[in-house]
Amino acid sequence: MLTTLLKLMSDGRFHSGEALGAKLGVSRAAVWKALRPLEQKGFPIQRVRGKGYRIPVGAVLLEEEVILNHLPADCRNFWSWHLYQDVDSTNAEAQRLMSEFGRRRLVCVSEQQSAGRGRRGRAWVSPYAQNIYLSVTEPFDTGAQGLEGLSLVVGIVLAETLQDCGYDGVELKWPNDILLDGKKLAGILIEIAGDLTSDCVVVIGVGINVLMREESGGPIEQAWTSLLQSSPQGELDRNKLVALFTAKLLKAIEIFRHSGFEPFVPGWQQLDAWFGHMVNVVSGSHVISGRHCGVTERGALKLETDDGLVLANGGEVSLRKQDAS
Repeated sequence: MLTTLLKLMSDGRFHSGEALGAKLGVSRAAVWKALRPLEQKGFPIQRVRGKGYRIPVGAVLLEEEVILNHLPADCRNFWSWHLYQDVDSTNAEAQRLMSEFGRRRLVCVSEQQSAGRGRRGRAWVSPYAQNIYLSVTEPFDTGAQGLEGLSLVVGIVLAETLQDCGYDGVELKWPNDILLDGKKLAGILIEIAGDLTSDCVVVIGVGINVLMREESGGPIEQAWTSLLQSSPQGELDRNKLVALFTAKLLKAIEIFRHSGFEPFVPGWQQLDAWFGHMVNVVSGSHVISGRHCGVTERGALKLETDDGLVLANGGEVSLRKQDAS
């Protein structure tokens, strides 16, 4: 019932409880009973006495069939798709599925994560039906060394997807963050299963804040935004966003597989949020300070320091802008 209800409301207009109930063959009270738990979880439902209920255009639940219909024909059967209402982590679920069924290429998407993970062991806030929590698996025979720059490629693909969907001001922060209007919008977590020196499977985890509002992001300790908060006129249908992103990602991975990160360097440079700024690269207690000079053909960060040019690789590091930039 809830899926149908949200589809009826997805035009962005107000709908009375009576009118919605009549279309569904239920009472006004039943409509409110269905919507109330979603509203309590932070889903963007506007309720106005005398007008009824309204949600943003495209704010619907995830549906595998709808996602597949938005994919190009040559992409629909490329992955095994797995859509959940709630998992601990889509990355963790993807690894369990590979262990259980031996499926090498799959996509896990969930409406909610109970233990969503970001980089460096941080929790990823994952409220129900508001954002995109997605993991894609892809086999490689190059080992970990052949994967340098992959997280940057994923960031470029995501940024370009969002630009195509009507969002200006999307930028990338090395090595794994996507910014919108200078605030964190999305993150990437890449994990490797198998032999780190030869055949392995990469699990590409992506979290994108789509419909999340201020009250749902209380635990987040940095400036953040969502597509709804930043530009509600852009595409908010998560089914379309998932399909567009995965289709672009498939093409980018094939280029990366044959040519590495080098073809993507110009694209990264155009989107690099902190290029030219004074930054600190922090790894535990070790800090390297310098001017951000872009990235190498292998995805390393180039820093101009007092001691000359220094290259910083991704992994368990963080990039912080210095106060004076």
